[in-house]
Amino acid sequence: TVMTMAVTAALAFNAPVFAEEGEGAKWSGTGQLGFSMTSGNSDTENFTAGLAIKRESERWVSDLSLDLLRASTNDIDTAERYTLNTKTGYKFDDNDYAYYGTRWDKDNFSGFDYTITTTLGWGHKFYDSEESRLITEIGLGYKTEAYDIDRTENNGVVLAGKLDYMRQLTETTKFEDVLVVEAGDDNTFIQNDLGFSFKVSEKFAVKLAHQYRHNTDAPLGKDSTDTLVSANLVYDF
Repeated sequence: TVMTMAVTAALAFNAPVFAEEGEGAKWSGTGQLGFSMTSGNSDTENFTAGLAIKRESERWVSDLSLDLLRASTNDIDTAERYTLNTKTGYKFDDNDYAYYGTRWDKDNFSGFDYTITTTLGWGHKFYDSEESRLITEIGLGYKTEAYDIDRTENNGVVLAGKLDYMRQLTETTKFEDVLVVEAGDDNTFIQNDLGFSFKVSEKFAVKLAHQYRHNTDAPLGKDSTDTLVSANLVYDF
């Protein structure tokens, strides 16, 4: 399947960097899970899950994340989405790096069968600590959008950008905002993930999140904008 190919390619590309053990290499990651269910006059189920892993050494930085969304009402699926992101970057110094990244997205209710974007670009850390973070990335990419209606593909060059911001507001409260933009001639994709995390123990937190996704040229009959509000239990490792 397309998902299997995407995961295999992503892991194969990142495997050498993730496997390389160097002095000072640091691993970190988060896993999150959200679930809600109602019954009676309306039976609904909503499920969100995510996993993010990062490894940073003296010269390399690598990220891999997988996000899942499922929802149904009265046993009828109303949302189903899988998103895989990978990135491998070479650090020139503590603040600047060149990277290669891939974003694979399959949303069964978007009108796109799947989208794949591969990007080469430059990243810059303005600051990055446990209390605050501001990282920007900009690059050129190639994007494929496969339409549900007849499986035809739209291919083209995109300008890709990312802004990753975090601020520790109090000892137990953290604010995060991640903006991703892929701008092409036929369609511009925007995703913004905003959230507040409330620490409940050394490893666990509760996160309230809002996700905004927008396509300037959505497939016929589909809305251009999707939003998701969720509450998740987050585990840091």
